Amino acid sequence: MFCLYNKSKSFSTITHFLAEWETAVIDLFLNVAQLVGLPMPLGQIYGLLFCRDECLSMGVIMVLCQISKGSASPGFCTLNQFAAVNLVFERNDRKERFLAEIRLCKLVSGFIPELGEPHLDKGFSRLQNLGNLLSSEEDLDSAHRRKYGEKILVGWHRQMSRLLLVVKMIIGKSDRLPAKNKD
Repeated sequence: MFCLYNKSKSFSTITHFLAEWETAVIDLFLNVAQLVGLPMPLGQIYGLLFCRDECLSMGVIMVLCQISKGSASPGFCTLNQFAAVNLVFERNDRKERFLAEIRLCKLVSGFIPELGEPHLDKGFSRLQNLGNLLSSEEDLDSAHRRKYGEKILVGWHRQMSRLLLVVKMIIGKSDRLPAKNKD
């Protein structure tokens, strides 16, 4: 992918102030990042790129978002893993520039494998561990309550796994619906 970029523009022209609406959009994405446990700079970077039609270099983004390179670099890596940014190369220029991916289908398909699936896998192993702990419970009343709790948690895990498969099917990452189990 190539980006048209006027090299005659000075750095100060490129990094003009943020409009009030851009600040509001950046704040929105910053809050979303915090909500799902992602670093704040990730939300700031994506929010800025979302607002801009032109591709931006890391340096320009760092100035506009007022973040350090130490905060920006991991943010770019994560956004790249999530397929939330497109890396743009220009002829005769070594600087990487970035554009936001704005197609929801692509964003979800990048987000699910990186965040959703690992947590479901960890949850399954934790449920197995819980089952082992419950099997050694001697107090019958306590064992009954905990067994009931385990049944609910296993059901939730199964439902989240099915939901993940349905979402993946909708976005084109899976070709089949989950099998129905009688619960």
